[in-house]
Amino acid sequence: MCGIAGYWVQRCLPDAGLLADMTNLLARRGPDGEGYWLGQTGVDGQCFAGLHSPPSVQAVQPMLPKGPKPHNLGLGHRRYAVLAPGTQGHQPMCRGDLVLVYNGELYNYRALRAELAQDGVILGTGSDTEVVLAAYERWGIECLTRFRGFFALALYDGRDNTLLLARDPLGKAPLYVIQKSEALYFASEIKPLLRACPDERAQVDELAVSRYLCAGLRDVGHQTFWRNIQSLPNGSWLRVQLNTGHCETKQYWQLPSRRLDETALPFEAALSQFKGLLRQAVERRLVSDVPLGFTLSGGLDSSAVVALYAQAPRSGKVPVFTVRYQDPRHDESPYARAVVARYAHCLEHHVLDGDTRTLAEAWVEFLYAQEEPFHDPVLFTDYWQLQRLKALGVGVYLGGAAADELLAGYPAHLLGHLRGLSPWNPAHWADGGGDVAALWRHTDLALWRSWLKRRWQSPQQAPWRSFLRFEPAPVAPPARDFDALVLEKMGDTTMHYWLRSMQKHAMQIPIEPRLPFLDQDLVEFCLQLPRKFLIKRGWTKYILRRAVAPLLPPEVVWRRRKMGFPFDTAAWLARNTEMHRSMLHAAADNPWVDGPAVARHYEYLLKMDTQFLWRLLCFCQWWRFML
Repeated sequence: MCGIAGYWVQRCLPDAGLLADMTNLLARRGPDGEGYWLGQTGVDGQCFAGLHSPPSVQAVQPMLPKGPKPHNLGLGHRRYAVLAPGTQGHQPMCRGDLVLVYNGELYNYRALRAELAQDGVILGTGSDTEVVLAAYERWGIECLTRFRGFFALALYDGRDNTLLLARDPLGKAPLYVIQKSEALYFASEIKPLLRACPDERAQVDELAVSRYLCAGLRDVGHQTFWRNIQSLPNGSWLRVQLNTGHCETKQYWQLPSRRLDETALPFEAALSQFKGLLRQAVERRLVSDVPLGFTLSGGLDSSAVVALYAQAPRSGKVPVFTVRYQDPRHDESPYARAVVARYAHCLEHHVLDGDTRTLAEAWVEFLYAQEEPFHDPVLFTDYWQLQRLKALGVGVYLGGAAADELLAGYPAHLLGHLRGLSPWNPAHWADGGGDVAALWRHTDLALWRSWLKRRWQSPQQAPWRSFLRFEPAPVAPPARDFDALVLEKMGDTTMHYWLRSMQKHAMQIPIEPRLPFLDQDLVEFCLQLPRKFLIKRGWTKYILRRAVAPLLPPEVVWRRRKMGFPFDTAAWLARNTEMHRSMLHAAADNPWVDGPAVARHYEYLLKMDTQFLWRLLCFCQWWRFML
């Protein structure tokens, strides 16, 4: 992960400092170097200037010349060096008439390099950045379909005077844009765009606010909390013809939406293919020139990743990190120890004590990293853990995130699965008893009671009516059908949120996350599997359990209840009541939320709907510090 920023405007910009300001707001993402490229595009498609600052960890101030010539195109880069950590990977990188700033990792860059070499292409560095440039030069925009990894890029092509922006298929690398009739601004985070277009700061999107406060949703589709700032859709590209300003967009990849029939793919054949793809996904993510580690919660998903690493060719021991909590309801460290004991020859286990730093001490820091209100303080648990990993020298880590979204691991998937069973088909209900029992086991009765209480309230009794200073926009209900629910979580809601929020706080440290369950080849395969391969007799993620059963202790593979990351939101809100009331009173002029009214009814909201109280509080804090 690195950070990129830039712009194109039809009129010339005399102020080169804007590019430096935008790029330096990404300094935490890229402590290993900075670079800039400025150019002026004309009818002949030529650029007259290419300017760099020297790659240096100490280079914080922009090293742009005084009084640069007028320009209307700027590309900036902050580097976090994971591959080719010397000067070979410095950006912006030029190749002929091409100029690139790029954030990401191509796990298959060595294979692409070999393919390019067979075609006679000569490469001068060992970086994957040069492979991206050479691939575009050789295959054009279709090169995006050959990449395996994650990326967000901006590429100026002087041959036809175009600017190309593109993101990886699953949106693991962020890229935000403001698109105007005669200008385009882009960056890896939102803050540089607000610096470039300060008038946009006040343009809050009412639909995003409604979704967040009333439904607990964020990052729905490509929306942000600012009306004119969008996330470039994952698996898409945007190209601007700089002579005319004509803009073209295209979705070059989409999630598979059709599942195969069991007769077309027998389970044993699917299991064998799944094993191979998951193993490949892990091995692809082991390429790194900085120290690599693993997060191991003790749950099935992270344990599977660690076990597959243990089967791969390797040298030396790799550090594995587990967090131990005092509350046995959340402490999975005994399961993690069982996994490490099996592979002690290649794992170096680090057990971290539970959180000793409260979120209250890190409010502003964490909100600044997230940039937008977040729906649950559990994110802070992950942030704190990654800080500890970085302090111990890890620069890249592998984790088990995204398996639940991909392989139907949530109670909602069980419910959607049961809805799709025909009561008239005995074959459907052969496993139905186990599925119903599993839904009951996976569901917290307190959550059921809370849901029923809200379900039977009249609209006038709904909690947000009393505390909001605007009429909420209608929010679409979540999907109910199993396949639609999987696609929604993978493509429109949950995965968007987790990827954006996780990489934001990870790169604030910085430490690079790598997620084998979001490998493109694995995702394409799993989204076509018959539903029964994912949920069988009450076992969610059934094919994964079968695949790793020979590699892990049975108490890890066949454990029923998920624990998840611990953060007792209700206890934390109760413990900090006076501080939070003070925060809410300080937001008295918030045009969206009546902060003083929330403060007066704090205990009532804490009892009735903890998550809604959290969202009101977080939104008020965001409004104070980010607007």
